[in-house]
Amino acid sequence: MTHFAADRGADSRRHGRAKLVITETTRRAGFTFRGQFGRGGAPETTPEWSTEAPTEYELGRLLTSLDDRFRVLRAFDVFGDLDADFVVVGPAGLFLITSRVQRNASIWVDEDMLWVNGRPTNRVRDARTSAERASARFSVVLGQPVRATPVISIMNPVSLAFGGEPAQRIVTLPADLVSQWLSDCSRTLSDDAVADFARVAEDRATWGSPPSGSSRLARVR
Repeated sequence: MTHFAADRGADSRRHGRAKLVITETTRRAGFTFRGQFGRGGAPETTPEWSTEAPTEYELGRLLTSLDDRFRVLRAFDVFGDLDADFVVVGPAGLFLITSRVQRNASIWVDEDMLWVNGRPTNRVRDARTSAERASARFSVVLGQPVRATPVISIMNPVSLAFGGEPAQRIVTLPADLVSQWLSDCSRTLSDDAVADFARVAEDRATWGSPPSGSSRLARVR
């Protein structure tokens, strides 16, 4: 089981911050067992997949542990404006997941910014923008309001700390906890709705992306 130790000292309380300290148990539960895959097997091997950054490949491998209620698609196959690594459709809805943060880094996140080793990045802004675009595209295709949830996955963070209002922050998790978090989210879609969402997500036309040998996005799960 993964454990975190919460540092809630006076400084943390003053800044509304709780620091998550990665324990040895977490490290053992993360990427130390490389080469092993979840129940879905290895992601589809293509030249594009094999040349992607290791963080994206390893996140894809972790997402194969999701069960049959979920559809996981390679978002970086899209040539449009979807700045994400994976699209996940499941009982809790539509999620855009990105892993584009360097591994083994100290991370601090508030409502508007993600810092990597003390340096500000645009990750929060980019993730929100992509989710808004995905929401708009799905809403048009399905003829109903759809909200995509952005998720930032961090590979083996040295520390993960938060500031600001929790309800206003983007979901940011260590990579080895993303699948469990998705599985634990409350159901918002019926089985039929999940199938409809998956169909729309898989269609490249949804994303305004020209087909590249296939009209469908590659499945990871």
